[in-house]
Amino acid sequence: MSDLPTYICKRAAGPIVVDGNLDEAAWESAEPMSPFIISDGSGPSARPTEARACWTDTHLYLAFRAFDRDIWGTMTGHDDPIYNEEVVEAFLDPDGDLTRYFELEISPRNVTFDALIHNPTGQRANLEVDLGWELEGWETAVFVDGTLNDRTDTDRLWTVEMAIPFASLAPECRAAPKPGDAWRANFYRIDLTPTPEFSGWSPTLVTPANYHVPTRFGKLVFAE
Repeated sequence: MSDLPTYICKRAAGPIVVDGNLDEAAWESAEPMSPFIISDGSGPSARPTEARACWTDTHLYLAFRAFDRDIWGTMTGHDDPIYNEEVVEAFLDPDGDLTRYFELEISPRNVTFDALIHNPTGQRANLEVDLGWELEGWETAVFVDGTLNDRTDTDRLWTVEMAIPFASLAPECRAAPKPGDAWRANFYRIDLTPTPEFSGWSPTLVTPANYHVPTRFGKLVFAE
């Protein structure tokens, strides 16, 4: 579809330390993706989210900057259903078949969720979620500019940084990408206060909000 976004994912311009602080030269040179849109396509998000990506021979790096006046999260265990609270998410489909893809989520507490999704018809009713799959070697970090879980003050934003080993996305990722290769991907955010807002890089155009619409995934194009 002509309205699907494309992001040119450049090689990292220097090393990245996954600490939640987006202060490396690699992030300065990685342009932000187009602004997140309300998932039904009705307009821009009122709580902006800025996403960036870059890569090396071994890893895909993702960064999110989520502007948020009330930063919170109660769940503490890996693979807890953090999608019921507030998260940023990456859906990655390296081979572009739109039936099997990886779902990665992180909360402001740096709690992680990873799953391999089988979506043979593109319909949520037929979705199969493999929670037993684990993204080996996944590095994540979060920085909170505010006070986590203090619901009485006003926060500013939280940032997420992650390193994803290409080798751990096998067999859908059969080899590290080369310049010119393209993945299908989408990036999302859930923010529930003061009112629920579901937004994404490529809006899924579905009501109620549903992020499992692979035909709406944009393109992540690897470049030097």
